[in-house]
Amino acid sequence: MRNTLKPTAFLAVVLGALTAPQAARASEKEEARKHYDRAIELVDDGQLEGAIVEFQRSYDLTHHFAVLYNIGQVFVSLAKPVEAVDAYQRYLVDGGKKIPAVRHTEVEKEIARQRARIATLQIRGLPEGAMVRLDGKEIGKAPIAAPVRVGVGTHAIAASAEGYDRAEKEVTVAGEDQKVVELVLAKHVVEAPPPPPVVPVAPPVFLPAVSAPIVVSAPVEPPARQQSMSRLRIAGIVSGAAGVAGLAAGTACWLVAKSRHDEAMGNVNQDYDKAQSLQGEAHDFVTAGNASFIAGGVLVALGVVLYFVGAPDGQPATPDTHVHLMPAVGSGFAGLNAGGTW
Repeated sequence: MRNTLKPTAFLAVVLGALTAPQAARASEKEEARKHYDRAIELVDDGQLEGAIVEFQRSYDLTHHFAVLYNIGQVFVSLAKPVEAVDAYQRYLVDGGKKIPAVRHTEVEKEIARQRARIATLQIRGLPEGAMVRLDGKEIGKAPIAAPVRVGVGTHAIAASAEGYDRAEKEVTVAGEDQKVVELVLAKHVVEAPPPPPVVPVAPPVFLPAVSAPIVVSAPVEPPARQQSMSRLRIAGIVSGAAGVAGLAAGTACWLVAKSRHDEAMGNVNQDYDKAQSLQGEAHDFVTAGNASFIAGGVLVALGVVLYFVGAPDGQPATPDTHVHLMPAVGSGFAGLNAGGTW
């Protein structure tokens, strides 16, 4: 197959291939010069942090060793001796014999001066794989074999690892100090979930119980004297009246207890302490009511017995006298049912 490319066209292709890299390099140099000039302006304005960024961008584009000298100077002004030493050392290595002897001596003296402001830290005690941070910047994972260089002053060293609580320690160093920093991470403890809330439950209410029937069965002997029989009947009437009063008091206590109980149930969700207090009062009234019912029933029964035993002369009591008493308690009322044969 014959080559149909004309000589003029072939020459144009060759020239283009040769000039393209030169044009690209010229563009990079122009861009690097812009960043360099901008860095100089920032230095003049006292904006040293911004100047570092611009100088570094200029160096990344051309890798010209002279820019490293400027970077080292700015780091010295920022009181960052570690970064200044690194920049100056790279400057000497990259520049080599291109650096004038006077400048070479000057830089070596500055490196020695900055090294006197550097301390080293040996970080120990961390589990393998723990991430270590120095002044908020990650410097690697444990174990950190090489000593960590820091400038004069106070520095914060922090570490974190999965399954461990984060730990941090501050250390203050002077120039040329060599310190060992023990940083221990504690195992992370998972807290148990809190127990479910306890729902208040109203205590049980003891309502007054209906007493069992009181059965009195006793033979009544004829009175010895009419005078004794009259006194017994009077005593029976008094005892019965006292018993009825006791039953009435028991009924009143039961009604008050029921009122306190209902009020307590109405306040159990709004004011639990008040509900507890009302429930306690209801329980006290129930106890008093039960005691009144029992005492009243006994007194009524005693009064009936005394009444019939103290029959007047000429009306002897029947030997087969039987008396049955049953207190009756209901909602809103109380009473005593009596029956028997005499």
